[in-house]
Amino acid sequence: MASVGNSFVVAEVTPEALTRAAPDLARFRDALAAFPALGPRRLPLYLYAHTGPKRDRIGLRARMFSPLSGTIEDAATGSAATPLAAILLSLTTDSEQRYSIVQGVEMGRPSLLLASAHRAEDGIRAAVGGNCVPMLRGEVSL
Repeated sequence: MASVGNSFVVAEVTPEALTRAAPDLARFRDALAAFPALGPRRLPLYLYAHTGPKRDRIGLRARMFSPLSGTIEDAATGSAATPLAAILLSLTTDSEQRYSIVQGVEMGRPSLLLASAHRAEDGIRAAVGGNCVPMLRGEVSL
């Protein structure tokens, strides 16, 4: 589990497994029943795979599934990318790391999250950013 506010189950997988991943609602329900501490009706799963260096960043691909909360798959999950950056830095002796995280490819909405983490006096600090584009527009008449 990792969190900077919203908790996620984070797991590293191979690039091939990441591409093949698909949420199985019954298995999500079974996992939540087996591990009730994971929270009521959520169990968001953030899968990632290393893709190699990308200029001055470490390349990653990710997918996030949370069918129990109504999100079958998310195209860009900054609230999961941030703790992932912190976790990955904690596994090294580096003072900082930067990551390019591509997400949303399989669902036809490719996104690029730029995450970073650094060691501070009070622990590891992480951040995420990127650009946004409009996906829809609507109007409501009352």
